[in-house]
Amino acid sequence: ANAPILCKNDQLLNSIITVAGAIDSPIHTRCLEILCNFTRFPSNNARLAAMPKCINALLLCCKSKIAEDRMWSVRTLQNLCSDASSKVGLATGAVLTALSTAAMRKDHDEQYAAVGALMNLSTEPGSIVPLTNTKTVVATLVHLAHSPNTSSAVRKLACDSLATIGLWLQTLASAGTVPPEIPFSPLPTHSATGWLRWE
Repeated sequence: ANAPILCKNDQLLNSIITVAGAIDSPIHTRCLEILCNFTRFPSNNARLAAMPKCINALLLCCKSKIAEDRMWSVRTLQNLCSDASSKVGLATGAVLTALSTAAMRKDHDEQYAAVGALMNLSTEPGSIVPLTNTKTVVATLVHLAHSPNTSSAVRKLACDSLATIGLWLQTLASAGTVPPEIPFSPLPTHSATGWLRWE
């Protein structure tokens, strides 16, 4: 019950975010943990996701050599990405690259949280273009979906993410404007095309 009240206190929140991003501080890991616990309450997520200082601190800690820092950061991003109003804003190249990097690490919990965050973002049609434009995202999901070393839970999330992205792309393709002189054919057609082929 305290988390929403604490998160509304600007001075406290600003201090926690500042220390969380200060890698040299001995208490920055605990501040990351506090931020993560704030995001467990959905009402806090839109506020935190709209704070560039918070996102920058999380992205910085996603690159940390300390596994616990990376874990808290990725879990926080996973929770922030679950907020419907924040998905488009969070689908940036920096966030997607950080999540893809975390998804390729060996730690199962970090991998699971990162793929979960990508899954959360894939459910928003407005984030499909950044997801497909970021070089590492689709390749990471395909690798995790087919790797024998991936746990079943992570594999399921990766497959679900790919299927959701595919569904949005299928929807976009079928909504395209087809000229009236072109005969209708259900998509995909699976037909090959060429230029002045000898047949």
